[in-house]
Amino acid sequence: MPTRYRLRSDGSRIDLDLEMLKRTFPASIHLGQEADGLYATVDSQDAEDPLTQSLIDRELDRIFFITFVRVHAEMCRRAVSATCEARYRIHGRIPPSVAPLQWTDCLALQLRLWAIAIDSNDYYLKLILFFQIIELSHPEMGDRASYPPYEDPSAPPHPRTEAKLLRHLVVHAGEARPETARYLAFLGLPPKLSNMTHPEWDRAISSRVSRVEAQAREELRIVL
Repeated sequence: MPTRYRLRSDGSRIDLDLEMLKRTFPASIHLGQEADGLYATVDSQDAEDPLTQSLIDRELDRIFFITFVRVHAEMCRRAVSATCEARYRIHGRIPPSVAPLQWTDCLALQLRLWAIAIDSNDYYLKLILFFQIIELSHPEMGDRASYPPYEDPSAPPHPRTEAKLLRHLVVHAGEARPETARYLAFLGLPPKLSNMTHPEWDRAISSRVSRVEAQAREELRIVL
């Protein structure tokens, strides 16, 4: 059954030629103009299949790169439900031991990356930025002390190693190298990088972002 999306632009209308737009989409995605706007249906096994979101998003990301016209896809649901996500900023007491910081360029960049990552709702971006914080503290990727090799796929990796492997998964493509393949086996995923078409990919990767955030926080806590 197809999953239906309404397409909307940051402006009042999508400033693109519909026939030309149709020619850029794969056969599994069908575009149609209706009285209240432009709609897309994506072939899927189930109606309202959330896994189709990444399929249409990547097509719209391509259109944005080519045309600089940003188009968003919003799933049309028969039963509407909402999830409220709240992030509380708790203002705590500054410890009496805190003194003026001896700033470094590295630390200034790490804190800027932290601020950007915390305010983002994109888990890919969060993961990349949090790992960048870790990498700035441990720049030698081949250092076995900083990133202990991952050998046993029946157990989770060292936190810094896991952060490194997760970053590999979302920024590289193709076949996974042995260490990364072992981590994918641990997650129950096939040995492919950036494999957003696998049904469990988004769920498995997004569920691990909080672990990378915790490790980035620990790297900053040590120096602050």
